[in-house]
Amino acid sequence: MTIRMAVIGAGRIGQIHASNAARNPGVSLAGVADAIPEPAAKLAAQLGTSVVTVEQIFADHSIDAVLIGSSTDTHADLIQRAAAAGKHIFCEKPVDLDLNRARECEKAVQASGKACLIGFQRRFDPTFSALKARIEKGEIGELEALSVISRDPGAPPVEYLQRSGGIFKDMTRVRLPSSTCNVRAAFSRTC
Repeated sequence: MTIRMAVIGAGRIGQIHASNAARNPGVSLAGVADAIPEPAAKLAAQLGTSVVTVEQIFADHSIDAVLIGSSTDTHADLIQRAAAAGKHIFCEKPVDLDLNRARECEKAVQASGKACLIGFQRRFDPTFSALKARIEKGEIGELEALSVISRDPGAPPVEYLQRSGGIFKDMTRVRLPSSTCNVRAAFSRTC
């Protein structure tokens, strides 16, 4: 089965996710949308697809899924629109900078019956995988806290900074209070 997926966002993270999706034999790219025409055209040409609008994506019933790699301030709205349009969703973190807005998205996705995955790739990094293996073997003991440092490869453009939560908020997962939420669980699900 081939999934027809459209890409929203042709910036750095959109390019990374779209290129990965394009290499997957089970994915057929159905177009690239971006608020800025030049990056959309460049990415669409690189990946052998066309430039489309967000409206076209949500109106096209042949598109099964959306990959959201746009600026942080657009994630929640696009998730809700995708859910309402009956699309499966892959969205770069964070869902939103406001926890209540993120919970609204969760409700919209649950009501749609569609799958939604929020990209938090760090769990697959070699150092994270090694840590997980050591935890599972009991080499470390019961962890109560974990502090991780991560850095982007360079300074982001000003346009990104104006619309995002900034690197500190955009690279942080929201952890919901729970007596069962611990470091071990964080590797298998979002707490």
